[in-house]
Amino acid sequence: MTGLPKRNRWRGIQGRLLLIVAVSSLAMGVLGIAALGALDRIGAAAEDVTEHDLPAVTSALRLARIGERLQSRGASLMAARTGDAMADAQADIDADLAAFAAQAALLRKVQPDARAIPAQAQALADGLADLRRALDRRRALGVDQNAARRAVFAEIDRLRQLIGPSILAIETVTSNTAVAADEIWRTAVRSQAPLLAAERLTNLAASAILRGASADAGAELAQTRAGYARSTAQLAALVPRLPEGLRAGARAATHAFDAQLGPGGVFDLRARELAALFAAQTALEGVGDRAAALKLAVDAGAIEASQRMADVTQGLRRTIVTRSARFAMVGIAVVLVAALASYALVIRPLGRNLAGVTGAMTRLARGERDTEVPGAERRDEIGDLARAFTVFKDNSVLMEHLDRQLAERSGLLLTTFETMKDGFSVFDQDRRLVTCNPRYAALYGMDDGFLQSHPSLDEINRHLQAQGVRAFLPGGEETDLEQISHRRLALSFRHELRFPGGAVLELRSNPIPQGGFATIHMDVSEQRATESQLAQAQKMESVGLLTGGIAHDFNNILAVILGNLNILARDDGVPEPLRGRVRRARGAAERAATLVSRLLTFSRRQRLAPENVDANALALGVGELLETSLGAGVRLRMDLAPGLPRLRVDPGQLEAALMNLAVNARDAMDGQGEITIATRPAGDMAEITVSDTGPGIPPELLEQVFEPFFTTKPVGKGSGLGLSMVYGFARQSGGSVRIEDGPGARIVLCLPVARVPDAAPAPPVRTAPGDACILAVDDDADLLELSARQLRSLGYAVVTAPDGPSALALLEDIPEIDLLYTDVSMPGDMDGGELATRARARRPGLAVLYTSGGLVEGPSPLLRKPVSEDILAAAVSLALTPQSRDTSASNT
Repeated sequence: MTGLPKRNRWRGIQGRLLLIVAVSSLAMGVLGIAALGALDRIGAAAEDVTEHDLPAVTSALRLARIGERLQSRGASLMAARTGDAMADAQADIDADLAAFAAQAALLRKVQPDARAIPAQAQALADGLADLRRALDRRRALGVDQNAARRAVFAEIDRLRQLIGPSILAIETVTSNTAVAADEIWRTAVRSQAPLLAAERLTNLAASAILRGASADAGAELAQTRAGYARSTAQLAALVPRLPEGLRAGARAATHAFDAQLGPGGVFDLRARELAALFAAQTALEGVGDRAAALKLAVDAGAIEASQRMADVTQGLRRTIVTRSARFAMVGIAVVLVAALASYALVIRPLGRNLAGVTGAMTRLARGERDTEVPGAERRDEIGDLARAFTVFKDNSVLMEHLDRQLAERSGLLLTTFETMKDGFSVFDQDRRLVTCNPRYAALYGMDDGFLQSHPSLDEINRHLQAQGVRAFLPGGEETDLEQISHRRLALSFRHELRFPGGAVLELRSNPIPQGGFATIHMDVSEQRATESQLAQAQKMESVGLLTGGIAHDFNNILAVILGNLNILARDDGVPEPLRGRVRRARGAAERAATLVSRLLTFSRRQRLAPENVDANALALGVGELLETSLGAGVRLRMDLAPGLPRLRVDPGQLEAALMNLAVNARDAMDGQGEITIATRPAGDMAEITVSDTGPGIPPELLEQVFEPFFTTKPVGKGSGLGLSMVYGFARQSGGSVRIEDGPGARIVLCLPVARVPDAAPAPPVRTAPGDACILAVDDDADLLELSARQLRSLGYAVVTAPDGPSALALLEDIPEIDLLYTDVSMPGDMDGGELATRARARRPGLAVLYTSGGLVEGPSPLLRKPVSEDILAAAVSLALTPQSRDTSASNT
């Protein structure tokens, strides 16, 4: 306190204690010096063990482990088949050999007399070196063998290129005797057999080369070599019988084949490679024997060193026990002396002085704020305690003020707890409810009496299970309420509760340090509904992309099929029975094309032809078609809103959608009931509803009904594309489709109202054939041939090219070309659009017509495969008009 003399700490309690500690420390120091002498002698013995015996045992054991690892490395090196694998295996062996040499040198340093282990280690290293040399020879021979095999197969390919075209030419001549002259035909017949025999012997020689290169035994290699020699000899004898223009090349090939039978040939290199492989296997066995011998030597050395270490350790144990007993007795004596001195000099005086201070503190605790603490003027620790208590008294007054503020804030927190939007609950470590807010009771529908009884979590879970509540983990998998109850005590945990009425609660629990857990209960029903709608939309988009890709492949196939069937249908030479089959096949192909169109509509990539459509008139027309197809047990009713605005949709697709929905409704009612088609305006949209009196759609199937090929009908009764086509048509038209609750099924199409007036009818397009020259370009050879044939049948001159560069070359060579008819999607760096750009750069004003069987949005004008001859004729005629050329050039 202010005005008091400064306390001398050496004369107080602290000074007395320090004096006792100093004397005790001095006694312990003397005892420690004596102990250090004993420890020095113990350390000398332990140093001998750690510097000689222990390093020797450690080095020997490491040598043994490295030896075992080197043995397995040798096997890995033996099993390597590629240069990289052998290099990696050899690198591992080199690293282990370096570690092996380091441990052997350390062993010789700490145990100069240990000669057996280094000798065995050197023998193991020599064996691995032998294995490496044998494998290097094998690898070098393998490289030479691969080079020789490639050389001979190059000769085989050259011989095949000589023989193959000749065989094809001869087959053409011999198959058409009416075209070839008699002498040419006889010459072709005489040359056919030698050529076919030469081709067969060449294939036999190639097969023998492959078998010889993979032979695993000498006998097998010799047998394969003999077969190869026979084939090449027969081939050499056959050379004079070949056409004169082929003999020089065939003779050169047979010389190259004969070279493989001598030194440096494929068979000689394989035999030498097998010998190197045998040497490597022998070296590997030697490595195993030497590794085993090294392990035996290491084990013997380790046992001997361990025995020496055990003897030294026993001696150290006896010395330590003796010294420790002496040290303990002296230490106990020092502690007893220090305790007696502390009591006499510190504890007894301190107790008498503390009594006065304690009485004053008791009075202060009873509320006597003006109590004075005696001893505040002392210059020892008692005085410090009295002065500290004075500070404590001042702080207690401050704490009362803070306590009042805490009560006010607690009231605010309680108000927040009672009025918060989310439920809140606290359970103790026995899983019984401690407290909860009113929102908790409202979310779960529990009365206050039940909650005030502090029910257990098991009782609450039984209450929820009785209501049909189900629990789900964050990943979506269902779980049991009892299983997650225990986890909430120890971990931060999140799960959901789903009620039969559709409500979803998200629970976030956190453990409490004192035991138990606190949980926030959030109503996320609207959020989960939104997420479900988003997931369904993304799923339908993915399925649409997949079906669109499939439809692209079918379009290319159908273009070839329908084109060739149309050609057969026009051929007067086709017999009438076969002509009927052609008509049936063409009908099936056209139905397949319709199916592809539905798939493209679902994927939202099919081009629609939107028009201003009177939906009421179209519905009446569909009704007339359905009257005879729905059956006698189904009644069709129309509920059409008068004055319905026109819709901007593709009428054919809308008609198909209504037909599909009506047929689905008929099948759902088993042919008995009523189908209603209703229309009504809805702002900028109009709704067309198709409802039935059937059983309706089960809730668990609502997310699947719009997927392509999903159907609940028996096999063969439906394609599963009806509703998916309706979905794709509605989305592509800028509208939507939904399924409403109600008796039976109610499917509502929401489509946009037309914003532009009806267009005037277009004048008919001239489709008469002309004398223009057309360049057709397509990477598909079948489609290219078909397109050329269609154009020639229309009276046009046609040249063809399989890709963009070839087409540009033809444009340079043939100035008479008037029209470029090209596929949009072609492999390589130049597609149809790039080709058209480069072509017009060279030939300004060149007419261009595009075609595509895929999903790409190509330039205009674009024909979608398969293209009928009528559409092709009209499009070519329009493209060749001057006005159309100007428009096409501007679009490109």
